[in-house]
Amino acid sequence: MADHNDEIMRALAHSISVVYTLLVDVCRLLPVPIELPTDQHIPATEAVPAVRRVADLAKDQPMGEMQEAQLFTGCIHFLAAIDLYGLCATTWVDARADGAAANLLYAREALVNLEAWLVINQAD
Repeated sequence: MADHNDEIMRALAHSISVVYTLLVDVCRLLPVPIELPTDQHIPATEAVPAVRRVADLAKDQPMGEMQEAQLFTGCIHFLAAIDLYGLCATTWVDARADGAAANLLYAREALVNLEAWLVINQAD
């Protein structure tokens, strides 16, 4: 069972990395660009406060309410996934792992939709 849990943790870690990369790209496309820490390995101690700050700044971006909500949603679901991942690393609970995965799906969906809107509206 431990091997299965380790495999899930690796998959979650990969998904966290993918969603963070998407968030970095989206933040660079914002009307008022925001730079997030980037490196080969960004520790959570740097990424989490930066993403919290982006969530706080979402309402200050000059874009529609839907787009502000997508940015905020992407951030808070990403942060929730990291919290659940950390809890799983301490004490494994299937529902926590499922919750982390679900939060990553919601974050990704919101950010992909926002990224599409930003790219389309940047061309205007």
